[in-house]
Amino acid sequence: MSVISAARGVTQVMHRCESAKQNGFLDLSACDLMYVADALYMVLKGYSVTKCSLSSNALKKFPAKMITKFPDMIQFSIASNAVTELPEEISNWKLKAINLASNKFAKIPEAIYQMKDLQVLDLSDNEIENIDIKKLITSLPNLKLLNLSNNPLPVKHLQDILGHQTKTLQIKYVVSNTE
Repeated sequence: MSVISAARGVTQVMHRCESAKQNGFLDLSACDLMYVADALYMVLKGYSVTKCSLSSNALKKFPAKMITKFPDMIQFSIASNAVTELPEEISNWKLKAINLASNKFAKIPEAIYQMKDLQVLDLSDNEIENIDIKKLITSLPNLKLLNLSNNPLPVKHLQDILGHQTKTLQIKYVVSNTE
């Protein structure tokens, strides 16, 4: 990455932080981030961030510091990264929607089961091979939309998963492979 390109990236992030101060939405999607720098938290200190998108970056780890620095988060996306796990502390957020699509999750993170306010959960395009749909539905009473598309779930699980779809819960599942 050239110096000019890096400078543009920093400028882009700073502009987006300034916007977040006004509207509470921190949009850092497609900023080529490999991690979230501590300077970002300093810039936004004292401001409430309730929505955040870290989509389409190069993150391998969930930026756990966000949980304590932005305690009012209700909507979060870390789609299109390479994240494999979530910290348990994420359940401290009162999330209504979380987008974990296109990452490297092999299972549903345990912290998800603690998110009682969650209405939308997108786990599409991951590496999930098994799911306890009954546990998920029981744990998340407010869940309205669950997207499991393009995971290597065995076809035998498909009928059980889709059998739990109701008027209040929509389950999306697109078969990405054949057995």
